[in-house]
Amino acid sequence: MIDSILKDIDIPKLYFNLTTDGTYEVVDGQQRLWAIWDFLDDLYPYSHGGPSRKFTGLQEGEPERIKQYMLQVTILQDADDEYLRQLFVRLQLGLLLITGEKLHAAVGAMKDLVFGGLVGHPFVQGLGMPARRYAKETLCAQICINSFTRKKLGVFARTRYEDLETFFNEYEQPQGADRELFEERAGVIRGVLDRLHQMFQTKAGALRNRSYILSVYLLAEELVQGNSLPAADEAMFVEFVLSLWDQLRREIGAGFDRRNRELYSFQTFVSSAPGEKYQIERRHAKLREYYDYFKVTRKIKGDVSQTP
Repeated sequence: MIDSILKDIDIPKLYFNLTTDGTYEVVDGQQRLWAIWDFLDDLYPYSHGGPSRKFTGLQEGEPERIKQYMLQVTILQDADDEYLRQLFVRLQLGLLLITGEKLHAAVGAMKDLVFGGLVGHPFVQGLGMPARRYAKETLCAQICINSFTRKKLGVFARTRYEDLETFFNEYEQPQGADRELFEERAGVIRGVLDRLHQMFQTKAGALRNRSYILSVYLLAEELVQGNSLPAADEAMFVEFVLSLWDQLRREIGAGFDRRNRELYSFQTFVSSAPGEKYQIERRHAKLREYYDYFKVTRKIKGDVSQTP
């Protein structure tokens, strides 16, 4: 793709949906966009009939050629979910069902917990992420597999479909110790979601990215379970989560003028292979680091605009 851009060869069109609140959802083309942004940030090299080169190692004139490349974009305006679903499927030429749609065919206790219980929680319902194609059910499944695995093994879990399918099968009819763990974790997850709803209320609508929301939940669970989130800190926690997300969005919008290296590094943890175990671990460690810094300074780490 980078070679096509350098040679001014067309790449497939991007499709955006302009929602009623003035934001754009990427219907098709997210991987292409992140591949371009990551190349501009020197996160990987490209090679085509020659040595591998990162963006900063391109020949004279090539960086501007990439920056001036014209992307073809079709913008839909407030299209309904069914139309977007059909459009996506047709654009993908019959691509297999995505994770949430395949998990919907599962049965058992974990399926009931995720699809029949957690997704209806007021906090989950209040999130700003789209509900189509079982996106919120997928989030709840990712919360569960990480909450259970961290309790049982002390580590986070990868959240690809095959991992979630195995997890759902493991807790289809839990017995004995597995049943005890299932009931304990289900109670913990509901309790943390209750706490998040109490803290965020309608402000939860500002949270739209599933990977970020998963990491916010996991941090909240760790703090709540460790008795490290007293009532006096709740408003600060909400301020931190929303301020960090707002700053991330501003940094992305700044394009080539981005200045906060901390945040656009964190953004790669959110957007690049977000369901991989190592990325979930990185996001969690960084989020905890940023939160500890925010508690002391009331600032987002690396924000040069907030320098005293």
